[in-house]
Amino acid sequence: MYGDIGGFSYKMWKFGIKKRDLTRIVNGLKTAMMVHREELLARKYDAAWLTSYTQSDPSGNYSVTTTGGDALAMASASHTREDGGTAWSNIVSDGTTSNMVLDYPGLKALKRIGALVKSPKGKPMVMDYNRLVVTKGSSAEWRALEILGALKNNKIPGEFSNDGAAVKTFELVANPFLLGTGDATSTTNLSSATNWHAIDKSKLNDQMGPQYFESEPITLDEQHVVYKTKEIQYSVHALYVYGHNDPRPVAHSQGDNT
Repeated sequence: MYGDIGGFSYKMWKFGIKKRDLTRIVNGLKTAMMVHREELLARKYDAAWLTSYTQSDPSGNYSVTTTGGDALAMASASHTREDGGTAWSNIVSDGTTSNMVLDYPGLKALKRIGALVKSPKGKPMVMDYNRLVVTKGSSAEWRALEILGALKNNKIPGEFSNDGAAVKTFELVANPFLLGTGDATSTTNLSSATNWHAIDKSKLNDQMGPQYFESEPITLDEQHVVYKTKEIQYSVHALYVYGHNDPRPVAHSQGDNT
């Protein structure tokens, strides 16, 4: 549950805000709440490789646990299988190199790991990752746009080949709330300009993938008057929970070929 509050003296209310600025100030509170919510949700991807990280807000610093049901981070090469079979990975890899750079070989590696995903009973459960998520304005976004241009023309990105492209076009989401530079409140670099994430949109549901449940949207509370001082107070609040369930529909790469 998050909230924000603004307070105004009685004189300011009477001679300033009441006549001119109430709408602007209230909208400012709502915008601050929206931005904070989007930053928290983006941290889910920034911290995909971590089991916890440090979050900072006006109340101070606190630890956020990011593990799923298998006690591992959302991005891991060691996700356990419910049937006790061989662990599976959602780190983009061609079998030799992991965390592959966002480029044509990386997209082929993405198809490879998607084809290796097994169901809880060990049956094929192919993931067709068709949405890429990158930091807006990052090197990953620019390369993704270049790759998309080539794929739409059925060309292999970065080559002068007559062969057609072996991978499909994808939906690109350039999220401005992803860190892209790391978190100053943590000794671990949560994100970088080369990070990229992939999602199989068709597999997302209440049991699969990242989750967001909203009990109360960003709401403007009733005006409150402090009788002793006549101060006028306005506040907004929201109530929601977020995390992830089964991480099979999402794949991740730090984009550094390590």
